[in-house]
Amino acid sequence: MTAPSVSRPADAPLLGMLFGATAYSVFAVHDALIKGIIHQYDVVQILLLRSVVIALVCLVVGRRQMLRDLARSPNRSALLLRAVLTLAAWWMYYPQGRHLQLAEMTTLYYVAPVITLLLAVIFLKERLTLARTGAAAIGFFGVVIAANPSGLQLGLPAILALSAAFCWAVAMILMRTISRSESSLVLVFSINAFYVVVLTPFAIWLWRPLEPLAALSILGTGLAAGGAQYLLIEAARRIPASVLGTVEYSALFWSFVFGFLFWGEQPAFNVYAGAGLVVTAGVLLAWSEQRNRRRVIDTP
Repeated sequence: MTAPSVSRPADAPLLGMLFGATAYSVFAVHDALIKGIIHQYDVVQILLLRSVVIALVCLVVGRRQMLRDLARSPNRSALLLRAVLTLAAWWMYYPQGRHLQLAEMTTLYYVAPVITLLLAVIFLKERLTLARTGAAAIGFFGVVIAANPSGLQLGLPAILALSAAFCWAVAMILMRTISRSESSLVLVFSINAFYVVVLTPFAIWLWRPLEPLAALSILGTGLAAGGAQYLLIEAARRIPASVLGTVEYSALFWSFVFGFLFWGEQPAFNVYAGAGLVVTAGVLLAWSEQRNRRRVIDTP
């Protein structure tokens, strides 16, 4: 299926960044729900049940037309590769919550936008503007200051978290490419259907009966992740991958809010200083992209 062409008015960059920031905010809710049950259930079981929820919602919405579009897609190999990369990132990242502090995990994970920026220039031929490079650098520096991963050692858990960041960055590049010719619903369904098929045999051996509260949490992760994935793809249609990767830093704010609300984590001064840098990077990037977009639109 060829996705309908998306109009790109002068406010498209701002709309894309809004979609991206909203998606990452919802992902923060998703991560908070996962953190609450990761010590009780294996990551395979959690991801399987989450993906079942998302796939069922997609089937209800898309029905036979979505399945026909997927069967006829010329991008099936790219869709499969994206699913494999994101599954690998999931497997390598979330179990490290048992070994690394949240601040350490946050810092390591947020290497991904920087990798995305570099890969977008190499493979998508996106322009490495001063604003995009500066925003990525300022945002990452802000995350490091806010997270303050003192005593971080490059052991196996840290290496796995960094590897997850790389896989996620490559998957972001693929999503940007595939979104040009596939519907968002096909993209969301394909990746979660892949998870269901691959993980079901493993989940059978690792299965633990769900408590009512855990079942509600997993239902919540499915609804949150499905909505966030859809918004992220819509954002990828409107803004370059290098910009979307930098927008990912906006999730930092919610990680500290949820840490305070649910785990009583008290933000120190460095948290506010780092968050301020992240917000500054986002504002500067939004202003630059909007200005450049209007300059292109106004040029005869």
